[in-house]
Amino acid sequence: MSKIESRLEQEVTYVDSNHFSTVRQLSEHIGVSEMTIRRDLEMLKKLNKINSVYGGVTSTRIQRNQNNYSLTAEQAKNWEIKNKIAQKAKELIEPKDVIFFDTGSTVLALAEQLSNENSYTCITSSLTTLAVLTMNLKKSIIITPGGVFSDKPKVFYDINAVNAIKRYRANKSFIGATGFEINLGITCYYPEDTPIKQAMLDSSEQNILLLDSSKFGCISSFQFATLEQFSTVITDTNIPDKYAQFIERSGVKLIIV
Repeated sequence: MSKIESRLEQEVTYVDSNHFSTVRQLSEHIGVSEMTIRRDLEMLKKLNKINSVYGGVTSTRIQRNQNNYSLTAEQAKNWEIKNKIAQKAKELIEPKDVIFFDTGSTVLALAEQLSNENSYTCITSSLTTLAVLTMNLKKSIIITPGGVFSDKPKVFYDINAVNAIKRYRANKSFIGATGFEINLGITCYYPEDTPIKQAMLDSSEQNILLLDSSKFGCISSFQFATLEQFSTVITDTNIPDKYAQFIERSGVKLIIV
């Protein structure tokens, strides 16, 4: 193996291990100039060994194709785990709470577990979650911000929907995601979801992230939040140690079910 081939292999191994790297990080790790790293990265991109993203590069092992996402398929994945997460999330809800319900299969599982014994004010832009809430919660106030409907994520969105959410003030928001990566934040598949999620985060006293362990180490196309925007993360026992430690070091409450 030539010196260049050995260096390229080291670079790919480093990016695969860390999921993301800047040019400077690779330069310091490998011990060569940033100019050399940039030339190497151009070569590795042509070989489909890395992905180029804002601020650096990511591993090609990270799934980034939103066309593969289906809410129905997501509901079937890790069904028991998502229901356990939803059960724990339900324990955080109090009578009369004003609650934002985001999109996603785990948030939908939470909506399915709520009963008519208490009343809440529930706000969601998700058509699927809206249907469940209106069926299960006859005593509650159910609100959707309206807006343009996008069939693929089944969500109402546009600037009017975002502005409507910003006018509300919630006690709690329950937010889903399709990716959580230490360097690149918390991500989702669809651009339509991003401003809605951000508006909910900005307008809620407590933000609770519901995330099964399969999402850690994954990156989707659109970042909508950083960990510091959440008060609590609820996940399952299969969360990789480095992500559990990262959450706890950040001062965010981690609940494992």
